[in-house]
Amino acid sequence: MGNKTGSSKYIIVIGIVIFFFLGFYIGKTEKATFLDDSIISIKRMTTERVANTLDFDTRKLVLMENPSLIKRIKEGASFGNENFSISAAQNMFGKDEEAIADIIQKTEIIKVADKIWSIRLPIVNCSLIETPDGLVLIDTGMTPAGPAIVNAIQSISNKKIHTIIYTHGHVDHAYGTWALMEDGRKPEIIAHENVIERFNRYLNLRGSLAKYMSQPIEQLPMDSTDLVWPTKVFRDELEIEVGGTRFTLRHFEGETDDQLFVWMPDRKVVFAADYYQGFLPNAGNGKRIERNVAEWVNALRAMNSLQAKIMMPSHGEVIVGKEAISDALTIHADALAYIHDYTVSALNYGIRKDLIVDQFIMHELFDKHPLLNKQYVTAKDICKMVIKQYTGWWDDIPSHWSPARIDAQANSIVELSGGIDKLIAHIKHLIPTDLALASHFVDWAYYAEPDNSEVHELVLDIYKKRILDENSMTQEMLVYLDHMTEIRAKM
Repeated sequence: MGNKTGSSKYIIVIGIVIFFFLGFYIGKTEKATFLDDSIISIKRMTTERVANTLDFDTRKLVLMENPSLIKRIKEGASFGNENFSISAAQNMFGKDEEAIADIIQKTEIIKVADKIWSIRLPIVNCSLIETPDGLVLIDTGMTPAGPAIVNAIQSISNKKIHTIIYTHGHVDHAYGTWALMEDGRKPEIIAHENVIERFNRYLNLRGSLAKYMSQPIEQLPMDSTDLVWPTKVFRDELEIEVGGTRFTLRHFEGETDDQLFVWMPDRKVVFAADYYQGFLPNAGNGKRIERNVAEWVNALRAMNSLQAKIMMPSHGEVIVGKEAISDALTIHADALAYIHDYTVSALNYGIRKDLIVDQFIMHELFDKHPLLNKQYVTAKDICKMVIKQYTGWWDDIPSHWSPARIDAQANSIVELSGGIDKLIAHIKHLIPTDLALASHFVDWAYYAEPDNSEVHELVLDIYKKRILDENSMTQEMLVYLDHMTEIRAKM
C-alpha cells in the first residue's frame, strides 16, 4: 500500500512538471512569435519614420533654394581633403552609382616614399604599402569608395592584397572592402577586437545611425553578410610581418573604442588614423557615441614618442619631418589635455554642467593655432563630450530629471506670451541681437503650433542664419539643415 501511494505521488509530481513545462513551452512559443512580429513591425515603422524624417529630395530642394549653405557646410565636412563629394557624403553606406563615379574622378594617388602611397579620396585617405609578399592596405574608405580604391591599386602595382588593416570601424574607414573582395581575393583583415561589437551595434541601430548620420536608411547594412568582418583581431598591441616588412598596431581609445594606429619601425612611418586630423579634432560630436578624450591624448603622445619621419593621417595632408610631426602631435595633445583637465576640475568643483561649458575659454596658445582650426566641432563641444564621458545624462537642472513634454512647455510659453502672434513678434525682435535665444523661442513656437506656416518661415530663416554664422561648426550645421528639411517638407 505504501509503495502504491509513493508511486501515485511520483506520477502526480511528474504530471505537474510535464504540465508546467508544456504550458511554459507553449507560452514561450507564443511569446516568441509575438516578439518576432513586434520586432518586424517596429523595424518597418522605424524605416518609414527615418525615411520620412530624412527626405533627401527635400534636403536638395532646401540647398537649391539656399545655395549659400552649400559652401558653409562643405568648409568643415571635407575633413581636410580638398576634393569634397556631396554625393559621397550623402551615400556613405550605399553603392550609389553617382557617388562611385564622383569618387573615382576625384581620387588622387600620392607617392609618399618608396613603396608607400597615399590614396586620397574625398573626405578620407587610405594608405598602401608594397612588400615582396603582397600589398598592405590601411583602411578601405566608405562603401562607394571601393571601386576607386581598386582602380588606384591596379594603377600602382600588380601584386595582390596580402593584408588589410582597419584603423577603426567607422563607415569611411572600413566599408569599401566589398569591392576588393569581388574577384575572389581573401586577404587577412586585421582590426581591434572592439570592431566586432561596433559592427553588431551598427546592425542593431541602423535606424538611429541613419538619422544621426543623415544617411538613407535603406543603404545601411541589414545583416552580417552586408559587412566584411576582420579575420584577425587583437586587444592592446599586435606585431605582424609581411614580406619582411614589420608593422606594429597599437590600440588606444579616442574617436572610437576600437581605434588603432600603425607604426612601421624600419621606415619610421606612422599611420595616424583619426587621432590626428589637421584641425580641432572630432572629439565632441553630439550625435555620436562618446569619445574618450583622455585616451586620445595618450595616443597622440605615444605616436610622438616614436619620432616618426613621416606621418600619414586618415584625413588631411601627409606630414614629413620629425620636428613638424612632433609639433603637430604636441599641439593636439596639449589642446585636448587642456580641455579635458579644465572640465574635470570644474566637475570636481561642483559647477553646474551648462556653466562649465559656458565659462570655458580656450587658452590663447590653442585658440588661433593653424593646426587647430575650428571646422567640425568647437572646444566647447569637446568639453560637453568630457562631461558626458564622466557623468550621467542629467544636466543638473532639477526640472530636467522628469521634465514636462516639450509641446506642453511650448504651449505654456505661447500662452504667457499672449498668443502665437506676440511670440512671433518677440522672436523677430530677438533675431538681430541674440540668434541663440531666438532659436529657443522659435522651437517653442514650432512645437506649440507645428502646422503654422508663419512659424515655418521663421524656423527656416533662423536656422539658415545659424548655419551661415561663422561660430557654427559642421555637425551643428547638419542638425540645423535636417530641421530645415523637416520643416520644408511640411510646406
